[in-house]
Amino acid sequence: MYARLTNLRFWLLVFPIGWLAMVFVFIAVWPDPGAASPDELASEVTNALRAHDFHQLEPLLAVGGEDVAQSTVDQFETARVDRGVYRDGAVVVEYTVDGVRAEFRLPVEIRDGRYVVNPVVTPRG
Repeated sequence: MYARLTNLRFWLLVFPIGWLAMVFVFIAVWPDPGAASPDELASEVTNALRAHDFHQLEPLLAVGGEDVAQSTVDQFETARVDRGVYRDGAVVVEYTVDGVRAEFRLPVEIRDGRYVVNPVVTPRG
């Protein structure tokens, strides 16, 4: 057994197999983008905007990725996010800037059975 553990050929075979196994396991347990329900989505979007964390917001977006998440979070830099709810097919985020209350609506879409928001206006026709 000791001879096998000190053999370089053994490790040149075991290391790549272990590496590939680890990659497959990480891919298998990677979380699905979006949320299981619209209410959960509203809660996660609200928490991401409160924390000003675009990395937390990015997997909840239908399109755009990191750039759109960053610009969306930047809009709330000086705002206090009061609450977020799912209403009329959209996540409605209520916030306050300089004492003025306002709402920000993000349309909700279903992608692969998960709920995501689409902050980018896309024409349909």
